[in-house]
Amino acid sequence: MKNAIAKILPIVVGVALGWLMFHPPAWLAPLGALRFFIMIALALVLLVVFIAFSIGASLPAEIGVSPQRVAVDPSLNDLIRQIKDLGFAEAGGPYRVEVRPAAIMIAFVHPGQSVYATIFRTGTVPAVTSYDFVSIIEGFRGGLTTSADWRGGTLPAGPGAFRQIIKDAGPRRVYDAHLEGLRWLSARGLPVQAVSATSFVADFKRALGKQREAFRSSPLKNALIALGRTVSKQVPHIGPLSAQKGAEAQVRALWTR
Repeated sequence: MKNAIAKILPIVVGVALGWLMFHPPAWLAPLGALRFFIMIALALVLLVVFIAFSIGASLPAEIGVSPQRVAVDPSLNDLIRQIKDLGFAEAGGPYRVEVRPAAIMIAFVHPGQSVYATIFRTGTVPAVTSYDFVSIIEGFRGGLTTSADWRGGTLPAGPGAFRQIIKDAGPRRVYDAHLEGLRWLSARGLPVQAVSATSFVADFKRALGKQREAFRSSPLKNALIALGRTVSKQVPHIGPLSAQKGAEAQVRALWTR
């Protein structure tokens, strides 16, 4: 029941806020046209609060990750094959991730590189499928995530959360960019730690925990930034680390923590 509510809640809230903007209460009538600007401002504030609530709900203190009992959507088969062709093997799963609404995740690990790969299919309406490659900086001081979906850059990143978005690229190109990013980090004294199929779930939960801490440090501000990036479709971290203006500063910030 909670999962079904989570699927339709954004639609309900969006319709309600849209109605609110153009139906100000009667007691605001003396303000004339100004009343509509007041309602638009109110709707924006409520939207940011709802976004903060939604993101917070997707980053619980203890996230549930369990085996997926239902067959994986056949539309994922080609993406699974492409990632396996890069030398990855499945790391258990598929998994059901108890965000709101629940999502399906297929995890992979590379036997010769310190890299995880994930395919993530949301339970939203409509469903969204994305994939990424992830490595963890030694000591769990941060990590590198490389993906093809610009939406991976909507949430602000903490000092140790390096990101590369190779827009609309296929798995092979994204993976090559990830390996290049690892070499770039290693040259700056930030090597990554070994990964394994048995450690995937624990590493995934710990990484989400760090993301939760970063978001909760300023939830309304972070929600507003996420909203602005979503509306404009302009996000940082586009391209390889070597070409990102803020990457060197991010390294320095991590070293000075």
